[in-house]
Amino acid sequence: MDELNRAADLFAVGELDESHLTMIGAEALARGVDSPALIELVCLHRTDCRDAPELFRAALAELEIVHLGGWREREVAVRLSRANRNAAALLADEGDSDECLSLIFTDLFELTMRPEPEPPELEELAWGFYTMQISLEDGLDAAIIWDEIRTGCRNLLAGPPYAPVYPRAGRVDETPPEPHIPAETPDRPRLLDRLRAGLVAILRR
Repeated sequence: MDELNRAADLFAVGELDESHLTMIGAEALARGVDSPALIELVCLHRTDCRDAPELFRAALAELEIVHLGGWREREVAVRLSRANRNAAALLADEGDSDECLSLIFTDLFELTMRPEPEPPELEELAWGFYTMQISLEDGLDAAIIWDEIRTGCRNLLAGPPYAPVYPRAGRVDETPPEPHIPAETPDRPRLLDRLRAGLVAILRR
């Protein structure tokens, strides 16, 4: 089931092309995994995969890997797991820190692009990672910013409720951002527009 679980993870986050689903099903059958929907999936013609996503979801429900109503929860779990993994790698100085930062932001950003983000405080943390990434690109004090990035990673790994790196100004119990961070926090529409623009810029690299 490990291969199907990995396929389910990629499918949940939209990173598995539907044209690959028939082959994934065939490989599962060859390993002895069996379900009615899986057989239907494998029988699809390779040039017609319109029904492949629906059959893939049905097969995974039959195999009790992901229930039909559980794909949103699967996406949240996968993205949080990847963000946590990259945060841990960044804190341990494993791999490329810039790439880890970019991947953390990308997964957190995707979790905020819902009418009701889960959990909602991830929006502020995602905004913090975006702000820190832009600050690095603008040539601001790298030593201070990397310290703040590590704080963000620790906040992420600590789990919910996720503490923001830069609490919003104007709250009685929160301190204003450091001078090198914009003093005003944009409202939600503007924040989401900037997050979207940041993700587009990252994905184009």
